[in-house]
Amino acid sequence: MPLHPQAEAFLDQLAQLRMPPFESVDVPTARELMGGLRLAQGAPEPVMSITGTTVPGPAGMLPVRVYQPIRRPGPRPLLVFFHGGGWIAGDVELVDRPLRKLANASGAVVASVEYRRAPETQFPGPAEDAYAAVAALAERAEELGADPARLVVAGESAGGNLAAATCLMARDRGGPSIAAQLLICPSLAPATDSPFASYRQYASGYLNTRAAMTHFWDLYLPSPQDAAHPYACPLLAPEHTGLPPALILSAEYDPLRDEAAAYGQHLRTSGVPSTVRRYDGSLHVFFLLCESSAATQARTDITTWLQARFPTTDAQRGRAD
Repeated sequence: MPLHPQAEAFLDQLAQLRMPPFESVDVPTARELMGGLRLAQGAPEPVMSITGTTVPGPAGMLPVRVYQPIRRPGPRPLLVFFHGGGWIAGDVELVDRPLRKLANASGAVVASVEYRRAPETQFPGPAEDAYAAVAALAERAEELGADPARLVVAGESAGGNLAAATCLMARDRGGPSIAAQLLICPSLAPATDSPFASYRQYASGYLNTRAAMTHFWDLYLPSPQDAAHPYACPLLAPEHTGLPPALILSAEYDPLRDEAAAYGQHLRTSGVPSTVRRYDGSLHVFFLLCESSAATQARTDITTWLQARFPTTDAQRGRAD
């Protein structure tokens, strides 16, 4: 379908600001530009509380921001979230307003994790940070007011990559037990020589470009050979059995669109329940544009999916299974 008017207005705003392509600037500038996306997010929505904590990572303590939703009855999931930014940019501030809304909409306790970024820390550092954070937060679920049996690993863009990798690592390493995974516009395979039509169709002109993704992958991976590692590129993993059920959200005008659909198909073929939702007319960053109609619908879809995965009563749980 045509580009949504909200997405078109956002691109017009960026054009007026003469925002340079991410691949054309150095890393500090890319980080500054990425932070500027917060200007399009609207006012912060109140939640019950926001607290800061830390969890141990492989190279030191990792900061975590925990959002407690406006309270509602029943056990609450713990949703551990990893921000996007091409592994080189982004932070918990970038996703603060979207996660406030997601916590309240879904009723989940949301833990937003800071991980080490490339190029200072390349693969596997960020993936190992993500796994360590999920393992530590899983042990603290009750302390955070959540049900340990309702652990969800989630992420957007590069954070979706880390979420998918964490699920593979948890399967391979015998825990923690992850009940579900939520991947929002995830980057799951290298941009170079990508076979997917969306990489050709939306190579430029819609903020997230093929050139930008190639640049991000080059900064994230120490060598091209690392692209064969399943924890770097979950789509290329030789085996997808035994992974948690997935909800995968994609944007129509995004080079990454088709690999999201392909990952969902890989999971289903491997016997893993997987639902893929595509938001027509939307951009790669739609979830960050949290006042947009696509983001609003996504929060509804996430909430519905979580309620189906984690019904309130045992009787409902039997029907859902």
